[in-house]
Amino acid sequence: MPHEVIDVHMHCFTGRAHAETVSRGIEALRKEGVRHLAVVGLVNTHLDAEAMWNLIPGFVENHGDPLFHEAEDLLELSRLAEPVLLPLVDTRHLWGDVSTALQGYIEQGFRGIKGIYLADDENDLGVGNVPDTFGISLEQYQRREWDIFAFAEAHDLPLLYHMDARRYGDLMRALLEDFPGIRVNFAHFGIGRKAFCKILDRHPNVYTDLASMLHQIQSNPASYRDFILHYPDRVCFGSDAFLYAPETVIDYIRLVKELKLPEEVEVQVFSANPRRFLGRALGEV
Repeated sequence: MPHEVIDVHMHCFTGRAHAETVSRGIEALRKEGVRHLAVVGLVNTHLDAEAMWNLIPGFVENHGDPLFHEAEDLLELSRLAEPVLLPLVDTRHLWGDVSTALQGYIEQGFRGIKGIYLADDENDLGVGNVPDTFGISLEQYQRREWDIFAFAEAHDLPLLYHMDARRYGDLMRALLEDFPGIRVNFAHFGIGRKAFCKILDRHPNVYTDLASMLHQIQSNPASYRDFILHYPDRVCFGSDAFLYAPETVIDYIRLVKELKLPEEVEVQVFSANPRRFLGRALGEV
């Protein structure tokens, strides 16, 4: 059993009505060494269910609010499971002035930010795009994303961001050049490891995670092991698990153990790198 595990990438999709089930799942994870879970919660103040689903993968089972406004439920579950759950606010459906909206969520108790770049319908998730969903221009959408990065940097908040380095490498570099002090985790090995390496080589404040990569890693463990060994201080433990199905986290713990990394690198992946990425979001002095 690992000494300490911090999962930087989970999702809510559940609510207070399932608090007992969530509590049992968290207790099972604690026995596996899990200390913290960064859980992403969607927010929705304007859109109907159809518009919300346009930006959510079809494989998701929603056990929570039918309109995906998870903020209050996730904050309450986090209070009940304190200090294990660390709530992050998902910005894909964020409406209005970015700074004002995010400041309100942070004051409510959110510890960090989740973003996802959905500029067109050719994204890797097979979902719709934000400009069409919101009825705004591409330029307006990109300004919103720039404002999200600006807020995260200005307030020393961890930013978990889904962006395809293969298609949007130039935009990724532009964001990092504009916000050099940000701590950002471009999830899923940046979608494409070869393109993402150029980002990691240039920007020491950039992290990535294992989330949603179980089958790819199992199919080519030597290659992913080599990648982690090449960037031992950048790869964070993450699962992409849903809060109502925390057993997925255990699958990812086993996955990391099966890679047989040197002990010091395993500790970095499970704990040290997530701690550096999350920073003050852990709520520890």
